[in-house]
Order: sequence, then structure tokens, then C-alpha cells
Amino acid sequence: MAHFDPKTYRNALGQFATGVTIVTTRDSEGNAIGVTANSFNSVSLDPPLVLWSLARSARSMAAFEQAGDFAVHILASDQDHLANLFASRVDDKFAGMDILGDGPPRIDGCSARLVCTTRHLYEGGDHVIMVGEVIDYESEGKPPLLFHSGGYADRIAREARSGPPPVLYAVEDRIATITLNRPDTRNALAEEVIGALVSALEAADADPEIDCVILTGEGPSFCSGGNIKQIKALTSEQHMSPMELENWYKTQIQRIPLTMDRMSVPVIAAVRGHAIGAGCDLACMADIRIAAEDAVFAESFLRVGIIPGDGGAWLLPRIIGLAKASQMMLTGEFIDAHKAERYGLVSEVVPVFALAERAMALARMVAQFPPSAIRKTKRLIKDARDVSLAEHLDQAAIWQGVLQQMDDHREAIDAILEKRAPRFQGK
Repeated sequence: MAHFDPKTYRNALGQFATGVTIVTTRDSEGNAIGVTANSFNSVSLDPPLVLWSLARSARSMAAFEQAGDFAVHILASDQDHLANLFASRVDDKFAGMDILGDGPPRIDGCSARLVCTTRHLYEGGDHVIMVGEVIDYESEGKPPLLFHSGGYADRIAREARSGPPPVLYAVEDRIATITLNRPDTRNALAEEVIGALVSALEAADADPEIDCVILTGEGPSFCSGGNIKQIKALTSEQHMSPMELENWYKTQIQRIPLTMDRMSVPVIAAVRGHAIGAGCDLACMADIRIAAEDAVFAESFLRVGIIPGDGGAWLLPRIIGLAKASQMMLTGEFIDAHKAERYGLVSEVVPVFALAERAMALARMVAQFPPSAIRKTKRLIKDARDVSLAEHLDQAAIWQGVLQQMDDHREAIDAILEKRAPRFQGK
């Protein structure tokens, strides 16, 4: 019988799949054993079951097979030294710790600790999968230690704060310019960039004083796609399981297309240089795309043996058609700006020096109209993808009824009749 608050345990489950974990037990002679678990996860709430796997070749394999219990420690963000210690070949990994008493050795100061009885052992090829029932759980409320791209997330976050911001945000004349700010990686979508980009997009959409967004990249490239070093680290260093990789995509890069799709403020992508892989898909998420003459687009996922995990296979065919989209995705071909224009991927191509000016001119053309009408027009276009004509017309009629009662509508009519510039108040 479990002796803990099931609600607290349930609320904490989300951090278990990504936090660095150490599993401890005792061998037949009572010696402390501890290993880093790369595939730890929760599989059931009633009863509370967890699983993890250990390589059959591991020196501690026999101890865990024979033990009737084990403890799982989700390390806290300030315990990276313990993660490094238990990943090393040091003989006494518990030196200096108070591990007296019965049961699995306890590591203090962790984000959370679970004591489990061993329920099942399953063959998993070169690994043994161990399932345990959680009989005790405690949490100190500390943020968990996360490992990404060969480093610990708390350290990555500190470094990100000490350096230039991953995304720049500026506002001028009711237009927000969001700039990916990692030119040294051609603005690759590393995790700190993803988080900052999503926050900037959400801020712009929530601001009633913003009528249009320009999305661009600092330096000679728009976006080179996913960060290859971080992607490699997911499997070669963190040894993520398929379930953990699925969770990573859902909690990281897939936040961008979902955020972009929810937005009601229009987005203009101003693309120069590389728009490769996820960078090409990022451009596809915008409502309007213009390109500098040096822009290069590619759906390059097959080149690294993966698929578009960010919605590219959904977006691109809707923009350029199934035949051209299939050709780009299945061949990985690179297309220049003028071919992208012929494909309909971008609406126009301009000289490199004129890209920023043209993007701003287009944004001002959008922002000259009544704010509510701008946003409703974008939503009407977006929503039309997934509804019948009759449903679309119903939606248009409802919104039209609202907009025609607004002061901005009456001001627009009066300004036209009086041959003057309108003064919209967003009302």
C-alpha cells in the first residue's frame, strides 16, 4: 500500500520523463549500488508503477535483478555533480553520504524520491526492463536537473541569461519585429531559442497595440533548422527512449507551430540566407513570406534520417501543392528564392539590402486597417482550411455582424467619404 499523497505524485509525473535520475539498491552483501537511469518513466497511476531499463552488461545488473526493492532519485537542478559522479567509473560513488539504515540507499537534497518494490523484470534485448510499484514518494519542491545537448539545463539557462538574448523583440508603429538572435548557428532552433520565440509570439498576439509581426533572423540566415548537436545528444548522450523523444518533440519544437496557429495577429516572415529543415517550416507557419535574393529553402530532414517533426508535412502541401511539396520533402533538394517564388512558397523576392524595408512596408500596409478586422481576417483565412463553405459563411456572417457595429468600421466609411486618413481606436 502506497504511503503518500496520490495527487501530489500525479502532479509531479510530468518532470520524471526529463529529469536526470539515479536508481539505488543494495547487493546481497548490503553494499550500496547506484546507477544513472536513462529511460525512467511512469506507466501507471493505480497502482503507481514505474519502469526503467539497465544494460545487461552493467556491473550492477546482478544486484538489481536479485534485490526486491530500489529507490529512484530525480536530481535537483543544483546536483549536476552527482549526475557526473554516478556516470563515472568511481568505485565508491556514495563516499561522504549518510546511507545507513535498511532499504535502498537514500540521496538527500533531490527534487523527488520514490521507493519501489520490484514487481516484474522483462527481457529487452541487450537491456532488462524493470517495473516497480511505488510504495513511498516524497518531494522537496526543487526544480529537476535536466540534461540537454551535452550539458545541464540549469547551466544552459545561466549561460543564456549571461549572453545575448536568443530572440530580440522590438515594437514600432504597432508592428512587432521578432528576430532570431543566434547568428553563430545560423539561428538554429536550440531549446533556449524555442522558448524565447514562443514567448515573443505569445506576447505579440496578446498585445492589443500590435497589428502585425515581422519574423526574421539576425545575420546572413533566417533559420538553419533544428540544432544538430542537441538532436544528436538526445540519443547518443541521453539515450532517450521513443516515448521520451516523443515527449521532447511535443514539449519543445511543436510548441512553435501550435502557437503560430493560435495567433490572430498576422505574421510576415522576412527570409534571407538559409531556411532549411525546421527553418523552412518556420517560414511556412507565417501568413506572408517574402525572400531576399540569397534565400535558400530545403526540406532536408531525410538527409539526417528523420521526418518533419514540426508540422512541415502538413503546412508545405497546403502552400505549394502536394506534387511540389512531395518533391521537396522526398528529394531534400535546395531551391533558391526565385524558384521558391515560382512554387508559391514566397510571394515576392527582393534584393538583400531591401528585405527589411520591404517587410516593414508590408507590415505597415497591414497595420493601416482596423485592428479587430485585421485579426478576424487572418482567423477567417486560417479557419477556412478545416470547415465547409457553409460553415465558413456562417462564421463570416457572425463576425461581420460584430465588426459592422464597431466605431472603427464607421470611421473607415467616414474617412473614405471625406477623403481623409482614418483614425482607428480599436473600438
